[in-house]
Amino acid sequence: MAATAGTAVAVSASGSGGTHKADAASDATSTGASPTAPGAPATSGTESAGAVAATTDASASPTPTAATPTSGAAGAAGALGAFADDGTSPLTEFPSLVKFSQALGGATHIVTTIDPRYQRAAASAVSAKPLSGMVVLQADTGKILAMASNGPADLAYHAARAPGSTFKVVTAEALLRGGMTPDSPAPCPSKDKTYPITNDETSTVNLQATLRWGFVNSCNTSFTGLFDKAAKTPVSQESTNYFGLNQPWDLGLGATLYGVDSGATANVPPATGQDFAAELFGQGQITMSPLNMASVVATVDAGQFHQPYLVSGTTPTAHAQPLSRTVDTDLKSMMREVVTEGTAYKSLSAVSPPVSAKTGTAQASDGEDSWMIAFQGDVAVACLVEDGGFGDAAAGPEIAAMLNAANGH
Repeated sequence: MAATAGTAVAVSASGSGGTHKADAASDATSTGASPTAPGAPATSGTESAGAVAATTDASASPTPTAATPTSGAAGAAGALGAFADDGTSPLTEFPSLVKFSQALGGATHIVTTIDPRYQRAAASAVSAKPLSGMVVLQADTGKILAMASNGPADLAYHAARAPGSTFKVVTAEALLRGGMTPDSPAPCPSKDKTYPITNDETSTVNLQATLRWGFVNSCNTSFTGLFDKAAKTPVSQESTNYFGLNQPWDLGLGATLYGVDSGATANVPPATGQDFAAELFGQGQITMSPLNMASVVATVDAGQFHQPYLVSGTTPTAHAQPLSRTVDTDLKSMMREVVTEGTAYKSLSAVSPPVSAKTGTAQASDGEDSWMIAFQGDVAVACLVEDGGFGDAAAGPEIAAMLNAANGH
């Protein structure tokens, strides 16, 4: 479900549980399924193979904000509507983006940031698993290059799910900024000493572990064992100040808080006790969408948060401080090791050019969600496969497939 802030009107909404609904419409679950914009006729496209299901909704259509550009480079024969960054590929070609196209309207020629090459590669990749969503960003600008969903068309940007261990990027940043180094002790016992928290795999135990080892091998108890240090730089505060979360983002359709349940006011709410311990590894009350987590990894890649946006010329509504150079260098190094010797080795180690990443396996009411965030050059990507299991098992292969396709491999 989508929660909005300010004057935004959500394009669509999907829940944080296993069942998603596009506002009042019925679920769309076919490959590349795309519920149409409120009040608009059903539309199919050619983004990915397979039949495209569509639903309609009776609520009011969202409209661009005053800051949204109303003209761009001339498209094919001066065509009107919303187009990819080439100015000629209509967004209606991509089922996952039909709602955005309809929301932007057809009275003018609007150029978006969507790169057809990445959009098609992402759509093909998420077709491998049901309830998959992927977002690809240009890290140093915040441009949204692709948003693809297999299932509800808004899964990639409005899903509200616990991000699991992908969130350890934020926790590690807080710990590093608080004075730790990658080589600081972070023992990894089988169970937390205070709370009923264990690791995803019972074999993940190393009492001599460092922060680097705990991150690369995704040890939950390495992070919960640092509870007192982490409490000095709470992840809710760190998320806002350095990663631009917990703030409404304007993609070009108004300021909206993405990746939260209806009525929620933050992706990472303040927490204490066991809830805070759980937040250290991406559980507790934290909720994210692939859009949010793509921004998190883009922030590490660029060393600075750049608010994601879809419509060229949109003025960002969210801001954050840059990461310190030392902290960012350490995060990049640890994320690279996740691929070369850690939990993303199986799915991403053979991808070329080299990739840096973080896996996530999140507990949900309907199973375990598979997450992966990664960056390659200035391209940042996040993938969620609901009920997909370990991050390296479902989300990782989809990211590998997207990058390989986009790079012509």
